[in-house]
Amino acid sequence: MDIDEPVKDQGSTFSLDILALINEARNTYGLRHQDYSRYRQYCAKRVHRLRESVNFVHCKGSKFSQAREVTEADLNDVRFLHIVLFDVERAWSYAMELKRESRSSGDTRKKHHLIKRLKKAAKLGEKLENLCSREAGKVDTRTVLEAQAYSALMSGYLLFERQSWQAALDKFAAARTIYEKLSAAGTAHQETLCQSIIDDIDPNIRYCAYVLRLGADSASDIEGLVKMTIGKNKGVGLDLLEAEVESVLAQTRQEKAASLTSITWRGHTVPLRNADLAICILKAQDATTNLENASDTDVEKATKMEMFDSLLEAYGDAERFAKNAVKEDMEATAKVKSSKSEQISTDLNFVYNYVAYNYLSRRIQRNLMLVDSLRHELEQEHSEGARFICGKYQDIVKLYDNVLQSLNEIKELSSVQDNLTLSQEIDAKIWYFKAWRTLYVASAYAVLNKDWEAISLLGRAREYNSQARSALSQVAVPDKDDILVVTSKEVEELENIIRSYRCKARATWHLRHSGSDDSDVTKKLGELTIDERSKSDVKEIIEESPLIERLNQYPSNLTMNNPQLIHFPPEFTPIPAKPLFFDIAFNHVDFPSSLSQRAGRKQDGSGRFGSFFGSLWGAKK
Repeated sequence: MDIDEPVKDQGSTFSLDILALINEARNTYGLRHQDYSRYRQYCAKRVHRLRESVNFVHCKGSKFSQAREVTEADLNDVRFLHIVLFDVERAWSYAMELKRESRSSGDTRKKHHLIKRLKKAAKLGEKLENLCSREAGKVDTRTVLEAQAYSALMSGYLLFERQSWQAALDKFAAARTIYEKLSAAGTAHQETLCQSIIDDIDPNIRYCAYVLRLGADSASDIEGLVKMTIGKNKGVGLDLLEAEVESVLAQTRQEKAASLTSITWRGHTVPLRNADLAICILKAQDATTNLENASDTDVEKATKMEMFDSLLEAYGDAERFAKNAVKEDMEATAKVKSSKSEQISTDLNFVYNYVAYNYLSRRIQRNLMLVDSLRHELEQEHSEGARFICGKYQDIVKLYDNVLQSLNEIKELSSVQDNLTLSQEIDAKIWYFKAWRTLYVASAYAVLNKDWEAISLLGRAREYNSQARSALSQVAVPDKDDILVVTSKEVEELENIIRSYRCKARATWHLRHSGSDDSDVTKKLGELTIDERSKSDVKEIIEESPLIERLNQYPSNLTMNNPQLIHFPPEFTPIPAKPLFFDIAFNHVDFPSSLSQRAGRKQDGSGRFGSFFGSLWGAKK
């Protein structure tokens, strides 16, 4: 639509897509290459052309007069709002041009001039916000929010240049919050524009936080800082922001509901004739998308819990609408029947089963998230008193009771009973979560030093898990529409956990009945290690390491028939020994027969006796 052509009002209010207008103008006329001068000239020409098109020009004559200001009384055409909008863009682009020149030249007068231009842009932005206010009643709700965000953004730029960091942070946070809310209530193009302007705002927020020493290095830090700032300051109409955004979302859902004519679930497609029910389903689908996007990022548990509550509220409304539709159809069919009555009733029952299945499945997901949170707290606070730990176990058991109750309600749905594969999947999940519940009941008994009861309950948990494995083996591949999926790997992991808990409970029972006191039992249990690996891994470890090398480890498998005590036959190991010398040259040496020959003298005839007496009387040699 050309902006200079007359716009006929289709209703009592106008619609002004501010982001789309300024984004197209900026990218087309200079700002793609950061040419602020060209964009400023374009804005001036466009404002002049708009004034001529609506006959809102200056007074004629040679005498100078101020430009006529747009008031609420003049708003009989949306082009009057365009005049104010591009006046703001003109002042802002001139300020950005002066800012670039002041950086290159260092002229302080241009710095003063650009602040005056930003002041004018902020003033005109406030004027646009007042013209688009809810009290004026001239524009729709989305335009009201966009005008608030745009005005806050221009005021933030002014305060940023004045180095009023806290006030600038408040304005930027307000603008970012509105754009973030609007990104979820519009088309894909509008969402992209909102995310683009958020990317432009974030560096300013980060710098303000740096100067104020608040710290905002990552995107999550910026979101937390914005929430904190909005919590302290409820300016620029943010106290009514949630209600206004919800109004925009409702309007968007009504537009989308016209295109939602059917529902496809588990290979079946049925028409959707109830408009109110379609709006509730769209609301639930939007909440599901937000929750799935939050699961891919590092979002706090409290935020995820709020998303779960919103999702369950949406599905709860949809379930009530579907149940009322089924009830009204039954009453109408009881009075009058037609050739299409049976098909309509079948379709309504299918829609109700679809909504109820999703509602109960999401409720199970929420309870399991609470179980994970309590389990994490239990691991961290296991050193506290036994009463506190037992209370944690009771809370977990209560949550598993709620999970089993929801699964039983799913099993009673007519679509589940008619689908054999889906019924088998639900049975497997019931057995699986029964095993988990029994495991934590056994843990609570173990904390109370009731080891025999804990061993019996762990045996029952093992039976439940075996039933889950048997039921799961009959299911080929999980359906893509399944929200809660239990795999064979998870069943095997639970089997290992139950086995390790059972071994520990048996070890505790033996230690207590061997005459050891409680402190000694706790100390010995702390020295034991429970192997939670699979049976094949345990078998390999046992075959590799004999019992003599792992005396401080309690055996995971107590049904071994031939345990390996030592290595047999023993392995050869080198030992130190005295070396042996073999002198084979001895046999080939001719040694002298006497000492005289060795000394090189001839031996006389006296022999041994002469030598002996000669030594006594001093015979000469």
